[in-house]
Amino acid sequence: MNPASPRASARSSAMAAIVLAGCIHAPANATAPRDRQAQDSAVQQAPAVVPLEPDRPVHMPSGPLTMPFELKDNLVRIEVEVNGRKQSGVLDSGAGAILVDRKVSQELGLREGGPAGAAAGGGEEAKPLSPVTLAHLAAGPLRFENVAGYALDLGHLSSSAGFPVDVLLGAPAFKYGAVSVDYARRQVTFGPSGSAGRCAAPIPMEILHDAPVVEIDLQTARDEPPVRLKVLVDLGTRHSALVLGGPFVRSEAGKALARGGIAKKVGHGVGGQVQGTVARVPEVRIGSTRFGELEVSLTSDVPVFEQGTIDGTLGVPLWSDGAITFDYPGRHICITGR
Repeated sequence: MNPASPRASARSSAMAAIVLAGCIHAPANATAPRDRQAQDSAVQQAPAVVPLEPDRPVHMPSGPLTMPFELKDNLVRIEVEVNGRKQSGVLDSGAGAILVDRKVSQELGLREGGPAGAAAGGGEEAKPLSPVTLAHLAAGPLRFENVAGYALDLGHLSSSAGFPVDVLLGAPAFKYGAVSVDYARRQVTFGPSGSAGRCAAPIPMEILHDAPVVEIDLQTARDEPPVRLKVLVDLGTRHSALVLGGPFVRSEAGKALARGGIAKKVGHGVGGQVQGTVARVPEVRIGSTRFGELEVSLTSDVPVFEQGTIDGTLGVPLWSDGAITFDYPGRHICITGR
């Protein structure tokens, strides 16, 4: 991330702070501002020279290192340690930063900065974001020091998931290497870029505000040409293989698809329930990989989809019977079946 303040980032990021079915996009380029260097005992003094990559782990594995995870409500739950205290963490490719539940932040004695925008996510409630700095953060083989993050209320997410979500591990855990999540074996592997091995059908990936975005071709009906869309690849979209919103749901293709669907709750995020329509499409193509008939969720309840940067998210049901690998430096993802 670039050394910009969270407050400025909140104003400038096109994908700032959304929450849908567990995914959260925090303001991009989140680093500790200079006016927060002197903080209480829970936060260490920042170095005199700000590193070029202040969110880079101070320790990363030199080769692939595999650890188990617990799959809870389709979320990748791992234990993390924040300032010496063990917490319940979730690995989330849809989060542009590290996010800490506000109650946990207060219990840890973190000093929260001024308002840095709000999580304008799924559901009716907008949750305010406050910048914090974590002196020490450990997640499996990754170790961070003086890493910036945000505190916000994750109560709705914890309630819907059925377990405490204390920390969301976003972009800093992904962007400097390869991360493979094997849902079939309940294992996550961290390693250098290229360490995950050969991918038979790599999917080109674009990094937008530290989030992984791919292009898809969506066929809404068998007699209709495919529609090209941009979607976020999100470990936090728990219950839908594909969620779409924004201009697409108001297009003729989107409206026709919605007319043949069923109105229902399609997600649950930090702001509460997300309502929409569930429909089926004959095919989705991602890179050279084709997925047959697929259930798609359509919603107008996610503000970030309205901004024109992304049209939706790909979610866990698309790869839950196999594995997914993110290689940010290599600019590709890999989805494999069981």
